[in-house]
Amino acid sequence: MTAQSPMTRRRFLLLTSAAGAGLAGAALLAACAPKAEPTATPVPQQPAAQPTKPPAPAQPAAKEPVTIQLHLRAGGEKSEVPIYVTRPQEFMQEHPEIKVELAPIPGGEYQAKIQTMAAAKTLGDVMWTSDVWTDHTRYVKLGIIAVVDDWLEANGHTKDEWLPACVDTLTHDGKMYGLPKCSHPGDAYIWINEDMFVENGLPVPETYGNKPEQLMEWAIKLTKGPKGDREVYGYYPHFGHIMAFYNPLRGAFGGLELNDEGTKSLADSDEWYEWMKWTTYFYVENIAPKGEAVPSGGREAMFAAGKLAMHGNQRYMNRRVKLAMQEAGNPFKWKAIQVPKCDKPVGWTACVDTHSVTTFSKHPNEAHMLEYALADQRFTYLVARDIGYLGGRVDDGETVKDLIKDDPFLALQYQCMIEERKFNQPANARGREVETVLKNELDKVWLGEVELTKDFMKQLKAKIDEVLAKPF
Repeated sequence: MTAQSPMTRRRFLLLTSAAGAGLAGAALLAACAPKAEPTATPVPQQPAAQPTKPPAPAQPAAKEPVTIQLHLRAGGEKSEVPIYVTRPQEFMQEHPEIKVELAPIPGGEYQAKIQTMAAAKTLGDVMWTSDVWTDHTRYVKLGIIAVVDDWLEANGHTKDEWLPACVDTLTHDGKMYGLPKCSHPGDAYIWINEDMFVENGLPVPETYGNKPEQLMEWAIKLTKGPKGDREVYGYYPHFGHIMAFYNPLRGAFGGLELNDEGTKSLADSDEWYEWMKWTTYFYVENIAPKGEAVPSGGREAMFAAGKLAMHGNQRYMNRRVKLAMQEAGNPFKWKAIQVPKCDKPVGWTACVDTHSVTTFSKHPNEAHMLEYALADQRFTYLVARDIGYLGGRVDDGETVKDLIKDDPFLALQYQCMIEERKFNQPANARGREVETVLKNELDKVWLGEVELTKDFMKQLKAKIDEVLAKPF
């Protein structure tokens, strides 16, 4: 293994600045983030997925027991048991010379505390990251995350084990940083009420191959009641974050968010304008439920109650729909389909989360061993079985083939994953600021406060470009 990357003065100043003045007195608190061993939560034992290739050579035992500290968002050990309890427990059984110690950080404070600990040189060995908002990229540029290439090669692994879009996302200047917890495609799915289609004389849509104009036609026909007092809404296009903005733009209209360099917005393109006209129609005509029409149980409760015919969202919604339908007594037949695509779609967004070894680890080999265990076939199988999610591996479909018969959404999820393309991310790693501009400006159109025109789209581009012109 190569030596730990030094913390340069420039990186230290950048980290200290990024952490924010409000956290100046919190450095010691962050350094003492709560620590816990993986909780021994009972998990039903089922046969492990059979490897599709010979396992990698066994790791050499450490000379003496070591502790690997794993940073995660607080609550993950309860909401994502197979990730933060089951797999670490198995890992420690496989490698009794290594102890995994969980170090949870409150989700709202995670990014700032990670940077504060890095500036104070108290960061642990492995940490959760996400590049959906370019946070992972920022950590790479700040020298917080270690390169994984050399360890993979030395231990009989290649980057080809993971999906190309996932590898592209984690690769900077030819080197890969971190291994994927997941590479999900964001909002690439729509849940439909099959009974409503049949009752309205519409054929039940196929899982794949539908077009945007078909979705609009279905939504109009499935909407019931006067415009000001709908009994049933035809379709809800979920637009709460950057993945939900970009996926229909990419898939249904063939547009991209930024130029390849990540320095200019493409919001003034024809593809953006057509996507905006299409989406705005749902809201202006009250085909999609707006805030005041949504009950406390959310739109999944509306769907389960037969008040919403189609619901667009990302993979977590499948579990919520299942639970909502169970509570409602399974009142109708339903399924998930892929978001309709145009003739020349751009791949779905590769929403990559990782577990990454830090450059501060005193036990980099053991840290990389854990990093790999949180991205291997066994990891995929456990997470798919117990949560219904896939990882980011090329062989995920094969790994979960015995689970698909009970959960066909896994097959749809995998198909969307292999159609992914990496984000054209802001070169200055200001993804969260770009998202804020999008939410603030597009809401004005969808709430009827501003008319959608090409001039509006030019103004939107200019505001995003202002963010992209800021320094890293």
